[in-house]
Amino acid sequence: MKRWHETVAARIGLRVGGLAILSLAWLVGGDLYAQVHAHPPAPASMAELGRCAVLVLLMIAGNALLFVGAGLWRTVPLPGKWSAARIDPRDFDILSFRDRE
Repeated sequence: MKRWHETVAARIGLRVGGLAILSLAWLVGGDLYAQVHAHPPAPASMAELGRCAVLVLLMIAGNALLFVGAGLWRTVPLPGKWSAARIDPRDFDILSFRDRE
């Protein structure tokens, strides 16, 4: 059985969703650009900084969905040295007992 992200509809939907998010980021960026250039230079308010942070998050999410798409859910094999199941629990108890002496 295929996973949900391996279907053609999901792949197309994820790419279209990424394009929609980037379009929203473009609108937010245009609004921020107009706001910055409409007034004389002044320190940024917390609301403006928050909108800039939202713009960055929209750009990151949109690019990830548009260019990687369903590959975001691909499983990646980890080498043994990065695995959490590398040491048997019993061996770990013996090692920690040795350190106490």
